[in-house]
Amino acid sequence: MRRGLVVVHRMWASVSPLGRAIAALAILCWVIGARWGWKELLIMASISLALLVIAALFTIGRLDLESHIGVEPSRVVVGDRAAGALTLHNNRSRTARSLRVELPVGKAMAVYSVPHLPAQGEVEELFVVPTNRRAIIPVGPVSTVQGDPLGIYRRTRVWSAREEIYVHPITTGLSTIASGLIRDLEGQTTPHLSPSDIAFHTLRDYVPGDDRRHVHWKSSAKNGRLLVRQYVDTRRSHVAVLLSIDLDEYASEDEFELAVSCAASVTTQSVRDEQTLSLFVGDERFPTVNARHMLDLFSGIEGRHGGAGIDKCLRKARNEAPDASVVVVCLGSKLGVAEFRRAAARIEFNTATLVLRADLASKPAYHVVGNSRFVNVPELKMLNRGIQQVLS
Repeated sequence: MRRGLVVVHRMWASVSPLGRAIAALAILCWVIGARWGWKELLIMASISLALLVIAALFTIGRLDLESHIGVEPSRVVVGDRAAGALTLHNNRSRTARSLRVELPVGKAMAVYSVPHLPAQGEVEELFVVPTNRRAIIPVGPVSTVQGDPLGIYRRTRVWSAREEIYVHPITTGLSTIASGLIRDLEGQTTPHLSPSDIAFHTLRDYVPGDDRRHVHWKSSAKNGRLLVRQYVDTRRSHVAVLLSIDLDEYASEDEFELAVSCAASVTTQSVRDEQTLSLFVGDERFPTVNARHMLDLFSGIEGRHGGAGIDKCLRKARNEAPDASVVVVCLGSKLGVAEFRRAAARIEFNTATLVLRADLASKPAYHVVGNSRFVNVPELKMLNRGIQQVLS
């Protein structure tokens, strides 16, 4: 009894809204026709019932499929091609007929019609993934739909898990950001010469005032003149990158995408330079495991009106990265120089800051106000030049 109820429940769950309307019409016609003796309504009820029964025959039959979604590559940059293949294999000893296969790709739905799939047979269908916007695109799960031509019944079964394609933001190569570096014997070497450090560079002639502790006596004796050791600075840098996700601070969504690309370019360059890195997006702190993982996170960043703006970014950075030697702020053109300085003053954020203003309508420009250096970035390819000019 219980098993029969389960079967009836499953059948009813597979009935589409159209099928339920036909069932309701059959019941209504049957009740009214029996009550008032209207043969026309009884005939209509019989036809509706027969239609439901015939449509149910299309859902009879069990499927045993294996499906696989292959996407290559699974990580692309905006504008690059990404394609995939859907493979279905029939494990049964009977031919599977009239398969309707549905594959969600992002917000779209790819639908394939497979007239028949032989026993132990296999079919492959190709699809293209749109990559014109930065996003995390879900692909799948694969499902088959069994039903009648009129759509009265719709029996759906899922055959695979969901895959994801990461569309990374466009980035550009940058020179090392050297502003605000802290001298550290265990840090990286720099082009700057130093009279005392741990990284030996060369020998030079003694100049009055040089510390005699750095005189290389053995080389001095060989050459007949005093020679001192010349070093290069070793420094470390803690880079904090801040990105506002409040769309009210941007003139358009394209401007927000430019700010995301600026932030992604700075973070990936910091990883290449093996610098200590802290990444703040809105009021969240993102993990900085490696460049690929960070770009995956950048793919999923979404701006929203009224979201966490620059105020919350600055407060988060001040509380969780107080020892940052370089602070790079990425924001939109609607937040001017005065507004940014007021926001920093309210939070008592006094760290030397590099502000990258994404502004599609402006010309490349830079200026220094107090301890903040502002760079207007109309195009991503101009980012490196603007940074080097303001830091030189």
